[in-house]
Amino acid sequence: MGVLSAAAPVRADADQATIARNLAENVLGRGLVRTSRIDDNGRGLTIRWESATFKPANPASHTREMLQTEAQFAAESIFRVLGSIRDINFEIVQGRRSLASGRASRDRPFRIAFTGDLGR
Repeated sequence: MGVLSAAAPVRADADQATIARNLAENVLGRGLVRTSRIDDNGRGLTIRWESATFKPANPASHTREMLQTEAQFAAESIFRVLGSIRDINFEIVQGRRSLASGRASRDRPFRIAFTGDLGR
């Protein structure tokens, strides 16, 4: 008689990339993640998404705050479930326009850089 595990280990990078996409979309909104790829022998994730909060009419300071919040919440949701992921490299876009990029890590401080007119 076999024993079923409550949480089977996720082995395939493609499976982890899909799980990461789903976790991020739970925070950001369905269909907003453009790409999700496992890197660094399963320890890293590269993810790109369409901003859920960007509005051209908002002041740059408000936009920076909202984009940072998006990235932190998405990263936290991924880190909570995918324990093997140590670092997340991300890019936030609006269509073809890059708004911000950065890195969330279990071991280092959160980093985000804003592009173009959002930079400071």
